[in-house]
Amino acid sequence: MPCGTDRCSSRTHDQRTMARVGQEHEGIVAMRLLCVGLMILCLTGCSVLMALSGNPPRDYAVLKAGSPRELVIEKFGAPTSSNTESGRITDRYDIEEGNTKNPARATMNFYLDFATFGIWELIATPIEFFQGSQANYVVLYGSDGRLVSVTPAPLPELMGAFSSEPTKPQPVASAATGSPGAILPDIAVSDVDQVPTISPKPRKNAYAVVIGVARYRENLPQADFADRDAKLMSAYLTKVMGYGEENVVVLLNERAAKGDLEKYIEGWLPNRVEEGDSVFIYYSGHGTPNPKTGEAYLVPYDGDPTFADKTGYSLKRLYEHLAKLPLKEAVVVIDSCFSGSGGRSVIAKGMRPVGLSVENPILSAGKTVVLAASAGDQVSSSYDQKAHGLLTYFFLKGLQGEGDGNKDSTIELGELFAYLKPQVERVARREFNNEQTPQLIGSPELLKRGILLYERAGP
Repeated sequence: MPCGTDRCSSRTHDQRTMARVGQEHEGIVAMRLLCVGLMILCLTGCSVLMALSGNPPRDYAVLKAGSPRELVIEKFGAPTSSNTESGRITDRYDIEEGNTKNPARATMNFYLDFATFGIWELIATPIEFFQGSQANYVVLYGSDGRLVSVTPAPLPELMGAFSSEPTKPQPVASAATGSPGAILPDIAVSDVDQVPTISPKPRKNAYAVVIGVARYRENLPQADFADRDAKLMSAYLTKVMGYGEENVVVLLNERAAKGDLEKYIEGWLPNRVEEGDSVFIYYSGHGTPNPKTGEAYLVPYDGDPTFADKTGYSLKRLYEHLAKLPLKEAVVVIDSCFSGSGGRSVIAKGMRPVGLSVENPILSAGKTVVLAASAGDQVSSSYDQKAHGLLTYFFLKGLQGEGDGNKDSTIELGELFAYLKPQVERVARREFNNEQTPQLIGSPELLKRGILLYERAGP
């Protein structure tokens, strides 16, 4: 039966509409396929070119102590920026690592492109784009133009030499192997950086807090090598002096704020130290005087010498908290000074240097012995050639065996002091035209009894 005119007209219209929609859909699909094809065509060969356009390999072997700056630049490349201060040069490098030219990878990309009619580019191009990573580090040269140390960058404490915007330090390549992942500041710069391989007698009842502040939140001069000092001291504590790793706390730079010192000295130690235990406190960084009270202060990462009593950590406070512990003995090693005359000391603007002492009445009859880098009116120096504080260098040198005066495979604090004191005085005069006399302060009874630092384990 023939359909009505209106019904037939409507059906025909629907059919035409569906056909038109189908044609439009097919056109969109075809356009999309064409776009994809054109994109693949445009990308074809990109991964090959990217694999062949990487950076040339760098000669990391030249980054070693004593290398002349001219040789480093010749072999390693020109630095991004440089700064010269007090005769020392600091070079900063911002480079891409891990993206060297790779003909083998380029060949693989070429064959996969050919085999997949260019589709491989959708995978290979992003892979090539993300090859490598950014590495930032700083090379320090001594006044003789020879390499002293390599440290991660950025270092905001370089007194405006570079950008003050902090970014996360990146792992950089090992000077020995050239492979990514090792941290360059840990390369051996001096002889004491090679920690002795020995078998010390374990000291299970000994605890240590190690503090190293090289850079500060406030606009203070850098305390050269202070963080390196602390890192290496912690290694000697565990590998030479027999301390358990779980019993050693290391606070470096921004992790050595005043609150951190309070947390571990006034909280962590009292929670662990029991009757007859030993404590070792090490500090490397700036000290500052309070001329009004005559007190000496350690300067934490967030310390300000203008407000030493509010932002510093006083030695008096340290001694008082150690005196409260039921310990057998405490050794405090301070590679700092408090005169405000320079070196590892700072002073508030407008203040004059003063002569202070690390002595305290608590020490004269207590169980704490202090080894200080210098007398109260002297400057404690950094030993540029060895990339450590002068006191720290000879303290560690003594632990390597030089401080074992009677060669009995044990090293006692007084024995070590007898070795390092003339060494520090000699180098200070010869290298810095300066008087630096280390001090060993404590009760006569305790010093006479002696404090054991190292004992070789029996056979």
